[in-house]
Amino acid sequence: MAEFAGDYDLQYVHIHNHRGEGLNVDQAGNIQSTRGENISNMVIEVNIYESLYTHAITGSLVIVDTRNLIGNLPIQGTERLSFRLATKLDTYSSADSIDFTEERGNPMHVYKLANREQLNDTTQKYTLHFCSKEFLRNMRTRVSKSYSGRMDEAVNSIFKDPEYLNSKKKLFFQKTRNQDKIVIPNLSPVDAIKLLGKRSLPSNVNNRGGAGYLFYETTKGFHFRSFESL
Repeated sequence: MAEFAGDYDLQYVHIHNHRGEGLNVDQAGNIQSTRGENISNMVIEVNIYESLYTHAITGSLVIVDTRNLIGNLPIQGTERLSFRLATKLDTYSSADSIDFTEERGNPMHVYKLANREQLNDTTQKYTLHFCSKEFLRNMRTRVSKSYSGRMDEAVNSIFKDPEYLNSKKKLFFQKTRNQDKIVIPNLSPVDAIKLLGKRSLPSNVNNRGGAGYLFYETTKGFHFRSFESL
C-alpha cells in the first residue's frame, strides 16, 4: 500500500557493461563476472522524463556507492540499465508498471555520469543519466531516401528500418489521409519523421480537419498522432 503521494516500488535495477556483464563479489571478496549487477540497494532517487515535445524518454538515478562500482565495473557511459518500476497502489497491475528490463528488450542506456561526490573514505554519490536506445540511435544515423504513399507508412518504415531508428517498441500512430512523394535530405530519423509530420493531414477526427503531427515517446511506446487526437 502506498504510504505517501508519489510513493513507488523499484522492483529491479541491474546495470550491464558494454559486454553485457556486471560484477558480483563472493564471500572471499573476489569479483566474479555475471549477467548484470544488481544495484537496487544503491539507488536513492529515480527520475523519468517524458514530454510531447521530446522524441525519447530520459531519466536519472542517484546512486550511493559503497562498493566502488564506478571503478570496478567500470562505468564509462556505455552501460545499459535494466529496471522495473511500479506504484504501491492496491489496484496495481503489471499494465501499470514501467518495464525497461532486458527480458522486454527495452533497457535504458547510460550516457552521462554527473554530480560525483565523495561522502567518506568508502562511499561516493553520483548521478547516472540515461535515455532510451532510440535517443542514441537517432544521433548516429541519417536518412537519405525518397518515400511515396501515405505519410504514416513512411514514418513506420523509418521507425522500424534497421538502418535508421531500428526500434522494436510499439508505435501508436494515427493514419494520414494524404499521400505524397517526399525526399528526405540527409536528416536524422527523428527530424525526418518530424518533417513528415508537418506535411501530414490526419484522418478526420470528429469530422474536423487539421494539420500537423507530434512524434514522442512515453513509457508505453512511441506515438505519431495529430494534435486533435490528443
